[in-house]
Amino acid sequence: MEKKSHLAPFKMMPTRHGTCPECGIAHPKEYPHKQNSLAYQYSFYNDHGRFPTWEDALSHCDEEMKAKWIKSLKELGIDV
Repeated sequence: MEKKSHLAPFKMMPTRHGTCPECGIAHPKEYPHKQNSLAYQYSFYNDHGRFPTWEDALSHCDEEMKAKWIKSLKELGIDV
């Protein structure tokens, strides 16, 4: 079964070499994706049919990393 594309007929350009293949930002694997990068937003939308939230961007992180980011985001007025 072929994966559904929510952006068809458009195709995303690959991210730059040496960056995260999902968000296009150079960050350690244990860090969250950059939730507001266009590469991540459209890649996620293409896969899920909706734009990502910070919860989505943090979903692959361990609990300690999530807690740190959620605390920092809340200090900026961003609810996660």
